This record gives sequence, C-alpha cells and structure tokens, in this order.
Amino acid sequence: MKREKLLERLHMNIPKEAVIPLIIDTDAKNEADDQYAIIHHLLSPSIDVKGIVAAHFEQKTGYEGGTMEKSYDEAVRLLKLADIEDVPALHGCEAPLKDRNDAPISEGVEFIIEEARKVSGKKLYIAVLGAMTDIASAINMAPDIAEKIIIIWNGGGPYPGGRPEFNLMQDPDAVRVILSSAAEVWQIHQDVYNVFEVTLSELSRRVRPCGEIGQYLYEQLIEENHVEFTPDFLLRTGENWTLGDNSTVAVLIMNRYRGNWEMRTAPIINDDLTYGCNPDGKLIRVYKELDARMTLEDLFSKLELIYKPHR
Repeated sequence: MKREKLLERLHMNIPKEAVIPLIIDTDAKNEADDQYAIIHHLLSPSIDVKGIVAAHFEQKTGYEGGTMEKSYDEAVRLLKLADIEDVPALHGCEAPLKDRNDAPISEGVEFIIEEARKVSGKKLYIAVLGAMTDIASAINMAPDIAEKIIIIWNGGGPYPGGRPEFNLMQDPDAVRVILSSAAEVWQIHQDVYNVFEVTLSELSRRVRPCGEIGQYLYEQLIEENHVEFTPDFLLRTGENWTLGDNSTVAVLIMNRYRGNWEMRTAPIINDDLTYGCNPDGKLIRVYKELDARMTLEDLFSKLELIYKPHR
C-alpha cells in the first residue's frame, strides 16, 4: 500500500507547508529501539520519508562484517509488516571511515546526495539513529550538499565533558567530518534521549495488539531483552526499555517555544570520545530536554489508529 493511503486512517489533515523531507539512517538491527523510531517517522504525516538507509554497527560486533546487511534486511522487514510499499530501503556503508577524508560509495550515500540536491525552498532532514558514516561519506563526496541538509544526530555524551557513547563509538571520524562541515546539526545527546523510557507491560498493552507490525515490534524487543540484559547495565531492570531513537521524532513534532535547546560551539571529539574545546567550531543546536511522554503517546496513538482492529 502507498504510505499516503495508509496515513488516511489517522484522519489528520496536515498543512502542506508543515511537511518536511527526511531520510532515516539507521542501524536497524543493532538492538530493538530503532524499529520503533523508524515506524514512528513513517506514521507521521508531517514527515515525508524519502527513504531508509541501512547503517553498520561494526564496532559492536568486533568488525566481523555484515552488520549493514542486517540493518537493511530489518528495514525491508519493517516496511513489509507496516504494509508500506513506496518507501525505499537502501544499503549504506559497510564499515566506518578509514580516515576523515574517506568517502566510501554505496547506494545509500548516492541517495543522500541525490535527495539533497533535489530540495528547493526547504532543507533535507536526516535522522541519524546510529553511525554517522553514510552522511559523512556523502559530504566528503559532494561538499555542496552540506548547506542543503539538517542532521538530527541522536548521539554523543552529555555536556560539558562528553563520554564514550554508543552511536559516537561506531565511527568517531564520521562525527568529526560532520561537526567540521557546513551542515546544520541538531544534537540529542545521551542524557536527553535516555529519558524515553517505557515498561514492557506498557508496550504489551499499547503496541502488541496493533496488527502484524505491533506484534513484531513487541516480540523482537522481548527477544532482545533476553539477549542484552545484564545486571551491571544501569539502564535496564528487566521490565523496562529506552526508546531513545524516538527522540528524532520528538524534535520535529514538539512546538518550538519550549526553550529546550541551546546553541553551542561544536566540540572537538577527542581520542577517548570526550569533548574538547573548539573556539573556532561552528554553532550547533544541542537539546537540553525533550517531552518523552508526548512523543511516546503519539507513537502509540498512531499505531492504534492505523493498525489496531476496531469494532
């Protein structure tokens, strides 16, 4: 089914001027929360999803290879279960940049360049839910696109000092490329995206009954909970999960009068992945807080309206 037809079930009439073009770049099979963010973007009428680019998560697996392909297969699976046939999934880069000047080619990188050059009057948004490799490669290959895009970066440690953080760890050189480029950056760091917390009972009640896609979203998270759980990992109790990637939807659907972000000079990314002072750095938007409850309720409502059987 065409996405536009599916979204008619929401009975929402969004002004055309409110709609923004966006690419999702995601390590979709790394854990269990990218899937929720992908679907949330797809079910939001104000977001014109141009495509989904599959990202690697090689650092997590010890550079064994094949992680990008796993992300691609997961994106294809989600589109099928969501009954969306007109949004493409594309292969991204298979590994991190070799250095800051590296520009590996992939169909995802070519797609980013092509879509950025198409935009007129608006910028192309890129929601980055994992490694920054694909976007950095696109900018290295085609520097002219930098001024045409807004990068929503779900990653990096909290300010002022920073710390090693999963998405940053996947490709630090790619982040360095982005922070030194002309691209506009909206950063949602670890202490902000970590508040998107849910309980498994909440997901069982609100997500699981919502058709094939709802059942899959819930069951794959339950499975991942058994794989990933360790008592030493402070974020998880066994009955909760953090849907941190949904923060990239939050910044697009929340009003802009909340005063919940500030402009900061882009930091230097040190070798230990902490932040260094960079007096000559460009200004980036750094979020201080987001409305997790509003955002998650929006996701649950859209899933229910579109996929939950109604009597």
